[in-house]
Amino acid sequence: MNPTVQRLLTYAMAHRSWLLRGLGWLLLATMAEVAGPLLIKIFIDDHLAVRNMVPGAVLALAAGYLGLQLLSALGFYRQSLLFNRIAQSVVQRLREQVFSTAIRLPASYFDRHRSGALISRITNDTEAIMSLYVQVIGQLVQKCVLLLGILCSMALLDLHLMLVCALLLPAVLAVMWLYQRLSVPVVRTTRSLLSEINSRLNESLQGMAVIQAMVQERRFAEEFSAVNGEHWATRIRGLKINGLLLRPLIDLFYMLVLIGLLAIYARESGQSSPIQVGVLYAFISYLGRMIEPIIEMTNQLGQLQQSMVAGERVFSLLDEPRESTVGSPLALEGRISCRDLGFSYDGVHPVLEGVSFAVRPGQMLALVGHTGSGKSTIISLLMGFYPLAQGQLCFDGHPIAQLGLASVRRQIGLVQQDPFIFAGSLADNLRLGRTSIDDARLWQVLEEVQLAAFVRALPAGLESALDEGGRNLSAGQRQLLSFARALACDPKILILDEATASVDSQTEAALTTALACARRGRATIAVAHRLSTIVDADEILLLSRGRVQERGRHETLMAQEGHYARLFEMQSQGAWLEQSGEQAGQRA
Repeated sequence: MNPTVQRLLTYAMAHRSWLLRGLGWLLLATMAEVAGPLLIKIFIDDHLAVRNMVPGAVLALAAGYLGLQLLSALGFYRQSLLFNRIAQSVVQRLREQVFSTAIRLPASYFDRHRSGALISRITNDTEAIMSLYVQVIGQLVQKCVLLLGILCSMALLDLHLMLVCALLLPAVLAVMWLYQRLSVPVVRTTRSLLSEINSRLNESLQGMAVIQAMVQERRFAEEFSAVNGEHWATRIRGLKINGLLLRPLIDLFYMLVLIGLLAIYARESGQSSPIQVGVLYAFISYLGRMIEPIIEMTNQLGQLQQSMVAGERVFSLLDEPRESTVGSPLALEGRISCRDLGFSYDGVHPVLEGVSFAVRPGQMLALVGHTGSGKSTIISLLMGFYPLAQGQLCFDGHPIAQLGLASVRRQIGLVQQDPFIFAGSLADNLRLGRTSIDDARLWQVLEEVQLAAFVRALPAGLESALDEGGRNLSAGQRQLLSFARALACDPKILILDEATASVDSQTEAALTTALACARRGRATIAVAHRLSTIVDADEILLLSRGRVQERGRHETLMAQEGHYARLFEMQSQGAWLEQSGEQAGQRA
């Protein structure tokens, strides 16, 4: 058995009660289904052909036939309901597992894969798996049981005619094998292109403002059309395979078997023991009932292939190594020490080489340097987003590998350059599930970041609804809210990843004031774009190409008249010109 199908079936075994009840109803419905032609055969041969129309017997046969049809309909309904319930439960569990896995994947995985592809696996692929249970497995079991019942009934009537009809089965199995060989590559390509379509949709919707601002609507539409065209062409190839190998061939086999039955009947009609008319009718009826499940089974091969490929994609995600948060929980004091840090994203080009520093509670370390110098990479290593490749990183003297990442991260407040605001209330965005933080603490941190007055002016205060991404907030308000969120849990370590790079002067002043208050008793690491915000840092590291080029306090670095001093003077002149321009504008 295919490993993917075998693995998918293990999910159904968690619902053994529903499965056994469904199989019971299926057997009952099948027995009722195959018994119907036997009653008609008795009516034709024992009553109609010999003109023995006894009213009571005929009415009993009619009532029995009607009862069997009702029992068959009820049984198939109940088994279908139970199999659908199993399918829905399995897909619900799979989606929860896929999402739970996705949010625990290391950052390196998201560097290699698009978010749209992940969304496709959680939605489209799990939906295809549901079809495996509803349309394939449920129907497949039903049709197999029905075929077995039909063959047994045929054997009771005439073994030789049953063997003729059974010739359909090896022919159908050969078609299934050929179909599987031809369709799997097409289905894999189709699922991959569908994932690409979702990725492009997700990327385009998120970057819509940039697309419109750069007047790139036509180019993006053409690129999407090209991928969509490939998907369409692949689907057409699949439809051609389906159209050639499924129903037409099965119908041909059916006609050949039917001709064979009629030929045998014609040959034996003149013999001493001819085939009875009722038996021939029963066989033709059984053959018709036999061909329909075979056609349905072959038509579901396409869905089976899609479900198997979707299962492969889902299980490949579930089998990805997750980020390990196991380790010793530790109440941190806030001491950080790094020695000879080295790191490379691709294993070839180094991003950090030999970086060392130490920070104690109450101290502030600033990281400055041009884009690509390794500042944000150091932050990612401190947060445990990537495994340490070289060197040593310790919290309170304990290597990070020995500590539980979840425990470490709970004691770190991270303020990012582009804060993300979730759809929900303002209080929910500040707490983020940390129910131990009460409203009093929320108002305290809002006061610290100078956002309390704005929140009090809102109609619903802390319960005010925020749009996805914080669209109903200004950039500065989003940044201050992110700062308040980081401080709400009273972290021992505060990390600022260019928190003032994209805010206005007023918000920068508020953040600077809040930072001065937040630094007390905490180890603070700040990645700074504006050097004016870190002049009072206890140590400044100037990074260049992953190495520490200069280090020291602001006064020391200015006295060295190196790269830091030149950079600071350039920014100071720019700030003076900007301030002069604003004053001139105000006078005008």
